[in-house]
Amino acid sequence: MNATTNFTVKSLRANKVRTLVTIAGVALAAALLTAVLTTYASLNDFLYRNEAALAGTWMACVEADDSSVLDERITGAQADPQVFGTAIMRDIGFAELTADQQDTQGTYLAIRSIEGDVGDICGIEPSEGRLPESDREIMLFATWNDYGGVSLGDTVTFNVGQRVARLAPGEEGSMSAGTMTASWGVQGEAHESEITDGTPLNSSMGVLEADIDGGIFNEDITNTEESTYTVVGFYDRPGYALSTAAGMVGVTAGGAAPDAFTDVFLTLNDVTNTQQVEEAAEALFPDEHVVLHTAMLRYMGVSSDSSIWTTFYGLVVVLAAVIVVACVSLIFNAFNISVAERIKQFGLLSSVGASRRQLRRAVVLEGAIVAVIGIPCGLLIGLAGCAVTFAALGPALAQLAGSVEVPFRVAVNGWVLLVASVLTFVTVLVSVWIPAKRASRTNIIDSLRAASGSRVSRRGAARAAKCTAPSSLWKARGAAGRVLGVGGMLARISRKRGTGKGRAASVSLALAIVLLMTAGSLSVFLGTLTDVVTGGGELAGEVGVMAQLDVETPQGEGTADGDVQAGNDGATGADSAATQPAAPMTPEAVAAANNELFARQAEVFAGAFQDLSQVAGAEPAGWKMGTGLYAMLPEAMAGEALVDQENGMGGKMADGRVGTVGSVAYLDDAAFDDYAKSLGLDPADFRDPAHLRAIALAQGYGNNGSVYQLLNVLREPGTLEALTAATYHGEPAAGIGVGATSGEGNSEAFAFQPYLEGDDDGVEWFPLEEAEVQTVSVEVVALAEEAPAIASARGEGLQLIVPESVAAYQSFGSTSPIFYSYFDSADGDHGALAEELATAGSAYFHDKSPYGLAFYSFNDYIEQRDSNQMIATVVNVFCLLFAVILALIAMANVFNTVTNSLILRRREFAVMKSVGLSNRQFRAMVAEECVAWCIRGLVPGVLLSLLVSFLLWQVISGSMTGLPFTLPWNYVALAAAMTVVAVGASVAYGMRRCRADNVVEALRADAV
Repeated sequence: MNATTNFTVKSLRANKVRTLVTIAGVALAAALLTAVLTTYASLNDFLYRNEAALAGTWMACVEADDSSVLDERITGAQADPQVFGTAIMRDIGFAELTADQQDTQGTYLAIRSIEGDVGDICGIEPSEGRLPESDREIMLFATWNDYGGVSLGDTVTFNVGQRVARLAPGEEGSMSAGTMTASWGVQGEAHESEITDGTPLNSSMGVLEADIDGGIFNEDITNTEESTYTVVGFYDRPGYALSTAAGMVGVTAGGAAPDAFTDVFLTLNDVTNTQQVEEAAEALFPDEHVVLHTAMLRYMGVSSDSSIWTTFYGLVVVLAAVIVVACVSLIFNAFNISVAERIKQFGLLSSVGASRRQLRRAVVLEGAIVAVIGIPCGLLIGLAGCAVTFAALGPALAQLAGSVEVPFRVAVNGWVLLVASVLTFVTVLVSVWIPAKRASRTNIIDSLRAASGSRVSRRGAARAAKCTAPSSLWKARGAAGRVLGVGGMLARISRKRGTGKGRAASVSLALAIVLLMTAGSLSVFLGTLTDVVTGGGELAGEVGVMAQLDVETPQGEGTADGDVQAGNDGATGADSAATQPAAPMTPEAVAAANNELFARQAEVFAGAFQDLSQVAGAEPAGWKMGTGLYAMLPEAMAGEALVDQENGMGGKMADGRVGTVGSVAYLDDAAFDDYAKSLGLDPADFRDPAHLRAIALAQGYGNNGSVYQLLNVLREPGTLEALTAATYHGEPAAGIGVGATSGEGNSEAFAFQPYLEGDDDGVEWFPLEEAEVQTVSVEVVALAEEAPAIASARGEGLQLIVPESVAAYQSFGSTSPIFYSYFDSADGDHGALAEELATAGSAYFHDKSPYGLAFYSFNDYIEQRDSNQMIATVVNVFCLLFAVILALIAMANVFNTVTNSLILRRREFAVMKSVGLSNRQFRAMVAEECVAWCIRGLVPGVLLSLLVSFLLWQVISGSMTGLPFTLPWNYVALAAAMTVVAVGASVAYGMRRCRADNVVEALRADAV
């Protein structure tokens, strides 16, 4: 060990607290970088393995139909060095299924042969048994075992033929049909083929039924032959290769005709983006249709556009940058103070012959030692933290991704550890470089003459001299001097001297605020995104029962016999006056009849909820009715989501108002009263028939197919007009639609369009301006940010909330409300409760309702509720861990800087005490300096926090439109409180160190 190394090691040992805090800061920075990068790598690894299990590792699929040179091209592709692997599936034929089989298996059984490594490349793995090895063996979808009575080893016989298009009776001509199978994670241009009478149909083409799809073709099976197979396996994961537009696939080996429709699945080498993948596949198979496995390419690191992944990448970059800046600040301050404290030592070393290079190397070596100790500790802490977190949340994350077979595990990648290590080490070296240069430029005479704690700049000395001039010493004491006396005045003079220690402390405090507010902004923005993804709020109960009455069907008809549709979420929207009284000829009479019919249905639903609440083990959570609404509101009241006609929820009308189709939720009175009181409103104000009042949701959630949407529905409370009835020449409208009419400057304006039903099942539309209409005014007295639990998730448009008692006199034009009721299970067996409620509800509507049922369903919401809660938990845990580590880095930085700033001024404090400064005056001086540090750090800290929060907002806005830019004010308060505590603890420790020094010894220690 040479002299420089020996000196460095002794310096680190001499101040153990500073050394340990610096090592801890480096370790925390490395740990956080490791955690962020490992989380990204682990998530990508899980999604890759999950996608491989579901659909295989293929990168491109070539679809070829009746290609005479296909086999030659396949042979050439297999020999091409860029092709890593191939798998081939060919159509053999389609098996006709019985009506019972079609209920569970689809229209046809598409029989396809396999060649190559279909297990890895296509994700075709048997859940039971094995893959077929000959054209007399077959592997079927697991539903054949579950519902078809087929077992391993059984022999099955099918009539296998070819699908052929046939013109429907009375039709002629041709049509084009897309042949690309739609699937999540797959991308390709629509591949159109011309269909004429007699055209063979392959497995990529959907079933042709003119009566259903509105086309001109039907289809049939021709050239059928009886084929017998031995069942050797079942599969339960129908990925892309095993899903066709005509039905599920039966897998065999061999037996395909040379001109059969063929899918060639490719994995490639040496590709970096999707364009290269597509070009390579097209070069190998010219003029054939190519489909890309975009999901797998994304997880392989091949570039692909996705708003969610762009957001994720952006978050990783922003958070990594914040961590690096925090680490630089912490380490720079630590070494800057260390050099300032030992400036005399460097002067002594220079006096005995140490070169500038040796002095600089001593400081850099000190940083390297700290990094060598701190980085491995940080890597271990980061990996351990990820392991613990993923062990707790991994099963839930796998469940959220729809995978129960692929575990979520920590992916320990060498590049993650290398990047984290190198980035942290470079950060340490960058941080110590300026202090190292400062140490190497030490002037021998100045360093031996000046005590390290009292060196000031010329400008600072001049400003301090001006403050201490006899003419201004007592006259210009400043606010601090007047309040705190001599101690405050001394603190003011010290600030005027302009020493760097105060600036270092302020910078540390500013950084602490930035780090804590970064964590806060991340929590707020991700929390909002989570709410939009999950629909917001929690479901009111574990089990729900839904129903809608058919007022035209007497009891005993329709579904009133007790038929239950399990899992049906029901229909939504307005059905304005779909069932009208026999002869009301005025809109007032139509509205009155609608209100009366609506009130009778509300009574039926109230009785249903009472009966269902008596079911053993059911704990009622509440009920509501939902219906549609046609509303017209002032432009000043409407938000952007309603004004913008492209959103499809409304638009500006020709008269300047905004028209929209919304919904009304009639909450049971107890639930509404609690909700109104939570908003500071009086529930009694909402029960006046002469003055209708409602609560509205200010925002809505949506998804336009590419990004999530946070929609601004209403800007302010106000009064709107609800359209309740319309007649045309004395005939009640059968319904109301929406359309467009001419507005200002020949622009399109939103318009309501009532219609009459014709004799031939057609409709006759007429303008609203030519109709006689009945409207009702509704005062929206408050805008709520959160929907009540009983109202479930928020929709995209206008949503009004009123008490159920309003249903007795106002239907808002609807005669078809939907009943929603929610229950919790007393014993936790929610599945059994759902069955009991289904039976009890069916009996009630059959025995006690005067009307038939349009539909009736029950839903077990526990899985959806758990899924939503788990998403929120994962986001909250991530944000909490990130916030805790950032807080530790911030507090370590503040403690290190403030403590050492005080310790370095021991000689200055000793001089003050020697001339009679009392303890009270001394404490006042330090307190004033701390307040000044906090104020000087608060302003730049908040400004920098705005910048970081804006960057996070920009990144997350890539996945969600309408996200408001807000500051996390609760985190601002937390940051201020934590910095005050950290400053207080640092000052207490530093002052204890200073008090431990004898005045004489302190003065002697810095004497030359």
